[in-house]
Amino acid sequence: MNTPGNITLRMLSLCATLCLPLSSMAQAISAEDAATVPVSVPSPPLSLNEHPQIRADVFRLLGYARGDYTQGDTLIALQVLDSMRSLHDIQRTMLPDGRSVLASINPSEHGAQRAAMLFDPQRKLLALALVNGHCQAAIGDAAPACLPSTHAVLTLFLPPDAEDEMAAPLLVWARQLPPMLAQAAPKQRQSIAVVEYITTRPDQPGWEQRDVPPGFPPSLLHLLLPNAELNSSASGGKLIAPAGLAGLPMRTPTEAAEAGDEPMPDASITLRSYADFHWVLNTYAKLAKGAQVKGHDDKVVFTGSDTSGRYTVTLREQGKKDSVFITVASWREK
Repeated sequence: MNTPGNITLRMLSLCATLCLPLSSMAQAISAEDAATVPVSVPSPPLSLNEHPQIRADVFRLLGYARGDYTQGDTLIALQVLDSMRSLHDIQRTMLPDGRSVLASINPSEHGAQRAAMLFDPQRKLLALALVNGHCQAAIGDAAPACLPSTHAVLTLFLPPDAEDEMAAPLLVWARQLPPMLAQAAPKQRQSIAVVEYITTRPDQPGWEQRDVPPGFPPSLLHLLLPNAELNSSASGGKLIAPAGLAGLPMRTPTEAAEAGDEPMPDASITLRSYADFHWVLNTYAKLAKGAQVKGHDDKVVFTGSDTSGRYTVTLREQGKKDSVFITVASWREK
């Protein structure tokens, strides 16, 4: 329970777990229920999980905490986003007080995994809901171990100091099964057996001091962005993390060829940020003030030096361009 990837005790605090069926709360929210009718929204150019503002809102509330919900030991924010990735199942519910609920599903699970967001009238994100199976990380070739759909969990994520009652519209949303699930036989139909409330800690760093590789200068710690997850680390020419690759050479033959005569760094660490590339770039322009800057588009390199020696900060945007890899490498003064 105290591993870096486990958020249940370390990165999020459980403020209440109500082991009750949703029907037991019906009286408390019946008035709200009567006023909330979901409306299908015409498909926008982007699904919710691809929308930059939605992604930013989700990470702003959840930070870089990890947990076991729809996947084991994965960033909770990514689990939520993956559970609202269907472009054709987006629903918006307007409430009488001006608040709104925006939701979608994971189409590969026919909605058994789905997520919803509660916004205030000014479109500030108030809370998140995730229907999930408390899935544990798969071991070897085994499939992830999840609770059966008939005993699903509704997890409500609330910001610090928020009252549980604020999330009542999300309880209403969760009772409304997606069409594919609603057509199942009663005994096989998804049923939410447990509702749990989680208070988020969005400012908690996505990596720990123990993740910093040996030989990494303390004077460069300010270059490690707190709001990012650990991707890899290396020291003395060998990889340290991820654990499955520990002990392998720091560079592949291709990377070594690209580096030319560049000597191997004494230590390096790569973080992954899901913030906008230009935001990360502007942040490092301040953090690495005085460093030389080269590159453009999807790769920028800062080169500088301090009392410990020379360093580089490499920013790379790859693949679907939904994240930025940040590699801080150090060459100690000989």
